Amino acid sequence: MLVTLPSTFDESTIAELMVQLDACREVDDVTIDFGRLRYSKPIAMLVAGSKLREWRQYRVQRGYRSWQKGITAAISAHSYLMHLGFFNFVHIDEGNQVGQALGSKKYLPITRIERPVVDPILDGVQEWYDTIELEARRLGGVLAGSHDDSEELRTYTYCIREVIRNVFEHARVNECYICGQRWANGTVEIAIIDEGAGLYATLADTHQVDGDEAALTLAARPGVSRVAAQSLAPNVYDNSGFGLFILTQLAGSFGWFVLGSGSAMMIGHGQARSYVPCSFAGTYFGMRLNSPPKDFGSVLAEIIAAGEDEARTSGISRRASGRTRLVGVS
Repeated sequence: MLVTLPSTFDESTIAELMVQLDACREVDDVTIDFGRLRYSKPIAMLVAGSKLREWRQYRVQRGYRSWQKGITAAISAHSYLMHLGFFNFVHIDEGNQVGQALGSKKYLPITRIERPVVDPILDGVQEWYDTIELEARRLGGVLAGSHDDSEELRTYTYCIREVIRNVFEHARVNECYICGQRWANGTVEIAIIDEGAGLYATLADTHQVDGDEAALTLAARPGVSRVAAQSLAPNVYDNSGFGLFILTQLAGSFGWFVLGSGSAMMIGHGQARSYVPCSFAGTYFGMRLNSPPKDFGSVLAEIIAAGEDEARTSGISRRASGRTRLVGVS
């Protein structure tokens, strides 16, 4: 059986690829043809890579044969994927290993982040933060367009760090993956994925959620985390539940975002949210900024104020942690 990849890894092709891979999951002797692939965007690349990776691992465990063809450095998209560590990520021996490329303010290759060995109860939550700060800052620098200290970089780093922290606190896995790309016209796209339990499984412990779509909607609201409905004592990570909310609001206003888990993917443009089926073992978040806010501080302050008002209206008595550090107000 032959599975031909699309000409472009982007948000419009990823769902169909998931369907194709699921359809031949139990079929022996399947070949993945990369020959048509000519362009790849970070979100779809990382999501497709994780899906392919899980698909191949499943088939190896059951003794099914899988092949690949059409990969060549003569095609620029393939060379790009080789450089970013994509093929190594999906267990194909082509190009750099994951994390081997250095990256820059213009891109971050596929990068693996491991669960910190720090115990936040014994060693303090700040040491927990510090262990993932470097990678969060690297990805934040791609969003900000610079690794020089700025309000934008501090904000993006904080939000990304909170999303990554959520993975290790809730998703029941020991690693996650990130990547990002900034283009010459100023458009930027980043992705964060984990291959864990999924949003529904993690939120259902403490919230009333009816399936994957409801879990996606809830996860993007301000002040929501698995620990928000518990007493403050178990919340050793000081998880405010605002990191993902801030990123989705920025992306919705200045581009778009996707949040997928289990059987559903939520797409956000402005305040509109739409849902499409997907099939993903874990959770992924991706955002694209077509243009940056001109007055970042004011936009951020409005987002946080509106989020805190919404959280209070919903009965959640939480504020965005680190607010003074982020926007310079008390």
